Amino acid sequence: MIRTIRFKMIALITVSFVVAALGLGWYFNRLFATSAARLTRESIREASAAFADVERSSAELMSSMLAALSANPEVRAALASRDPARAMVTSQALYRDYRARFGITHWNWWEPEAAGEMAPKGLRNILRVGTPDMHGDFVERVTLARVARERQLVSGLDLGFTGLVLRSLVPVEDGGRPIGYLELGKEIGSFLKDVKRTSGNELGLLVDKAHMDEKKWTTQRAAAGLKNNWNDLPDKLLVQNTTDESDLLRFDGKIDDLPDEGQPLEVVHKGTRALVRGVFPIRDVSGVKIGAVFVLRDITAAYEETRSSQVQAILGVAILMALLGAVLVAVFHILVVRRLRSMINVATRVVGGDFDRQIVPSANDEIGEFETLFEQFRMLFVELIGHTQRATGTDGKGGR
Repeated sequence: MIRTIRFKMIALITVSFVVAALGLGWYFNRLFATSAARLTRESIREASAAFADVERSSAELMSSMLAALSANPEVRAALASRDPARAMVTSQALYRDYRARFGITHWNWWEPEAAGEMAPKGLRNILRVGTPDMHGDFVERVTLARVARERQLVSGLDLGFTGLVLRSLVPVEDGGRPIGYLELGKEIGSFLKDVKRTSGNELGLLVDKAHMDEKKWTTQRAAAGLKNNWNDLPDKLLVQNTTDESDLLRFDGKIDDLPDEGQPLEVVHKGTRALVRGVFPIRDVSGVKIGAVFVLRDITAAYEETRSSQVQAILGVAILMALLGAVLVAVFHILVVRRLRSMINVATRVVGGDFDRQIVPSANDEIGEFETLFEQFRMLFVELIGHTQRATGTDGKGGR
């Protein structure tokens, strides 16, 4: 059976179906990959824009608050006294209100730089309202150095040993000379929650461990009742995130190498869900890339729609190929196989001595031409047999 033309045609149709199915599978996989990359880029753009909007609006809010505080006589007097107890009494109620209403997590008071110092690297702390027991230390930080040097409002992201904070600082002056500096800050965690509300995507903030202090980080996590995740990643630290699935917020590349527009990552399948991942860098007040915001978007609906379309397309092609194959086999049987078998039957009868069986062309096509040629051959063969019989005086059946 495997030598028959019909079998070969069926095999060819089957192979064609397999190739078509594989081609469709490849096409839909490419279509899904393209769609996933597009959705990832959209998610990165949306999250990056939302992050920038939240950063800008928060900085504007804290700047307005600092302008009001720096003009407050009680605040100015407490700052000039450099007395942490007095500063605490002045700011405690306001701080609770700011934290509850605006998400302010830091309010710090700073001494002025030493007289005549032109390029201070930092400032000495008078009071941290959120952690009043920690004061009196000298802190070197970009934002502190800039506000002391520039004597004007400074706002921007600042990475400390325990996390990333948006800080706004202003000098408070009396007669053209600084009596101290006021600082308000907002932890990045509230940023991510605001961005999530805007975009609907899950987010996480990664920073290089080189900028962090393990001991301080461990202490802070313990005080907050959170798991110490310092060893979860080899060289990066997940500082904040909006999802419990922190294992998905992994990036093995270098933050410094990330393009400003962000970088799409691979699609992740977890259970029945399909998620796309992307990451974009964030810069501190001096323009240095200090971290990366991870974006996680659930595209399960799009994935299932693509897979459903893929299955339907393959089933459609299978049905179409089956119908087309059946039609082709039937037509081939009628136009070729049956006519060839008729010629074979005539040839067999002629060889058996039935010289009167004729081949009548059944159509004006290639097989019809072959039938005509075969009939001419049959007639020539019959004539040759007749001539032989007459020459030998036999009847072609072994007798005289």
